[in-house]
Amino acid sequence: MVRSLRALWLVVATAVRVSPWQSLICLGESAGNVLQVLQPVFLTWIITGAISRDAVGVTVAAAAFVMSIAVERILLLVGAHARIGQLERVGYAFSTRIAEVRARIPTLDHLESPRYLDQLQTLRDQEGSLGVAFNTLLNVLADVTRVVAVLGLAASADWRLMLVAAAGVPSVLAVKWQVRWAAEAEKASAQPGRLSQHLLSLGFDATAGAELRVFGLSDEIRTRLRDAARGWRYPFVVQARRQAVLEIVNNAVFFGAAGSVLAWLTHDVISGTTSVGTLVLSLMLIGRLKAAAADFQESTRGVAGVIRTAGRFLWLLDYARKVQNEHAGRVPAPVHLSRGITLENLSFSYPNRERAAIDNISVHLRPGLVVAVVGENGAGKSTLAKLLTGLYRPTTGRILVDGIDLTDLVLASWRSRIAGAFQDYATLELTARETVGLGDVDRLYDDVRVHAAVETGAAEQVIQSLPQELATQLGATWPGGVGLSGGQWQRLALARGMMRHQPLLLILDEPTAALDATTEHALFERYAAAARANRRNGGITLLVTHRFSTVAAADLVVVLESGRITEQGTHAELLAANGHYAELYKLQARGYR
Repeated sequence: MVRSLRALWLVVATAVRVSPWQSLICLGESAGNVLQVLQPVFLTWIITGAISRDAVGVTVAAAAFVMSIAVERILLLVGAHARIGQLERVGYAFSTRIAEVRARIPTLDHLESPRYLDQLQTLRDQEGSLGVAFNTLLNVLADVTRVVAVLGLAASADWRLMLVAAAGVPSVLAVKWQVRWAAEAEKASAQPGRLSQHLLSLGFDATAGAELRVFGLSDEIRTRLRDAARGWRYPFVVQARRQAVLEIVNNAVFFGAAGSVLAWLTHDVISGTTSVGTLVLSLMLIGRLKAAAADFQESTRGVAGVIRTAGRFLWLLDYARKVQNEHAGRVPAPVHLSRGITLENLSFSYPNRERAAIDNISVHLRPGLVVAVVGENGAGKSTLAKLLTGLYRPTTGRILVDGIDLTDLVLASWRSRIAGAFQDYATLELTARETVGLGDVDRLYDDVRVHAAVETGAAEQVIQSLPQELATQLGATWPGGVGLSGGQWQRLALARGMMRHQPLLLILDEPTAALDATTEHALFERYAAAARANRRNGGITLLVTHRFSTVAAADLVVVLESGRITEQGTHAELLAANGHYAELYKLQARGYR
């Protein structure tokens, strides 16, 4: 109940915040609905006055009837105009807020959580209903006003009309089933919906398009897309069928009762115990009673839908707040490292994975070290890099920066002291200057710094090959844009990672996967030399790689296997130990002979 009230208050508060006066004017429609309900009464007065030859009564009733129509139209027109404006404003407010909340979540581990992604998919599917949520609540208010007015009028016209009203109660009570069916349909459609969007995006992606065409996968992907789309929408088809059957049963009950009551009233009119005016009013009110029951059903379903969708938005807000509270450090990152970085019994597990990606590792990284983290694919190297940057939160254990728990540091402050190039680098289709310069936004257009980063990142040849060098638009899909190879994009990503001057932690996570081993070795030698030149601030350089031939220049080599540290030492020490590292090193070395 509390969460439902929070969801409703969220919608109302958002509407009032974006435009208080428009929200108030929207209520004109509800007032117009009251006048609309009174119109059958005025018609009844006209008929009764005509039968009794009461000219004054007929004139007054007719004037009231015309006036009610005029005022009703004005109120409906003004209210509808305000409603349309609010619909756009509220929709925009929710859309921007959802985008902002998602973008401000400081970690990435939620993006690998099926529960989060399913919730987000449902929120995305129903996002439009948040835009019309205030509109829905206005409809509810109008419907409830109309229902109360119709019931009051029916009770005053003839008590037997309340029997007809009672026949509409089963359809109202059945709403709880319809609400449950809708919730079940939304939940069942989430994963097929995500799969549908993924498969559809493959057809528009140039990288995936190559494999689809070479391997002749178009028919296979099309078949899978059709099945996924059917699974996405079929739950709503089942929901619609159920509701249709329920509606048939409800209509049979209502109109059966209405027919019986009308027959009773007609008999009494013929026998003279009931007036013609009562029969006329009853005929008009029966249709309105049916409409009132349908309106109440629709309103209840609408409110339930608003509560579900707004509830998912609240879930997103609560999740974002929880993550932010977990990273609500108050201590700024140090300017220099004096004690280094210590990992204490550090573990991390991905959702729905039995084996930990990082399993109880402990190691101390002294200030100024050049550290190589090596291991086969899936050993946990990239996960460790994400833990050090605060993108993942440890399942157990902790990371200490100069003796301070990473969770106690201001995360933005810590990240401002980190630089790096990552395995999954971004291909920023901007100008070459911006693509590199975004590694340090404050020096985005500092060409001296950009050129220095390009040199350190060994991207000189890439820039020199561009028609306008740093001013060149990147990306062949843009007018005048230049397409780059994977290796060229990666070199620019490396240069972007070199923009920050003297970072406390420089992470190179498989930074040269698109380059050959010889070039990678030469580049790492350059990075190691630059890192040693900057040792006065205690900065640590961390190279994450699965190529053992590139780590000879490192001060410390940490070997990961299945998330655990199996060996650590210098390159020479590990070779002399003749363990797993030496075995893998020799195995890879034979491959390059």
